[in-house]
Amino acid sequence: MKENKIIIGSHVEFKAPDYLFGAAKTSYNNKANAMMIYLGAPQNSKRVNVSKYKIEEYKRDFEKIIVPENIIVHAPYITNCANPDKFDFATDFLIEEIRRMSFFGAKYLVLHPGAFTTFSKEIAYEILEKALIKILDQTENVVIALETMSGKGTEIGTKINELTNLIEKIKSPRLALCLDTCHVWDAGYDIKNLEVFINHLEEIDALKYIKVIHLNDSKNDIFSKKDRHENIGKGFIGFETLQKIVFHEKFKNIPIILETPWVENIPIYDKEIKLLLGQ
Repeated sequence: MKENKIIIGSHVEFKAPDYLFGAAKTSYNNKANAMMIYLGAPQNSKRVNVSKYKIEEYKRDFEKIIVPENIIVHAPYITNCANPDKFDFATDFLIEEIRRMSFFGAKYLVLHPGAFTTFSKEIAYEILEKALIKILDQTENVVIALETMSGKGTEIGTKINELTNLIEKIKSPRLALCLDTCHVWDAGYDIKNLEVFINHLEEIDALKYIKVIHLNDSKNDIFSKKDRHENIGKGFIGFETLQKIVFHEKFKNIPIILETPWVENIPIYDKEIKLLLGQ
């Protein structure tokens, strides 16, 4: 039987010269046992060859502490899989991104579902469905975790049941959900009433699909549709609720990733992880 444990980390930089090794070292210093990286700048598609990732150094020093399945890769923001005009670019890029992930065994790719522009939300979901099927057909192993969104602009994915409906329609074990606490709060879900929220997730059959959690406070009140992350305990969600999520039985063995703001240009993930764990 799988041991129930807390898996927690943060977004860390993946950059020259140490890439994966450097990201794992930063996470280790933060007392984390998980981490999230972008394989390049979130705003573009530039990527270095996997030979530069320092995978062997990561395996030598950190693989037993931050196991590959607890390394989360976030897709760049430029991939809008719900836009028919960007379909080929987005899908072809993500197929290659998943192949890059396979070199070091990362299990989850977090993906924003996308947004619609001159077309309807319904068409956006149809395009997203086709995109996901294409990507899944041409890759192996990696699970795509669709992120819950705040509702800023014309984003899709703000209603959790719409994402679960899509997952159940495609019927692939390689599709999941990434629950972002700031996003669902900003989208109108009252997660401060945590047990009620969890019951709702169970009622819409969504809880079983949550495989990654983004743990962020929010700078704005509920249903603001703003998507502005705040440091743990400094926003409208509050420390108590966020710590309850970390220790909740329903979320054990799920990687919990902090994406909170830096303070005076310095990340404070080490302090926030320590605070959440009550250390």
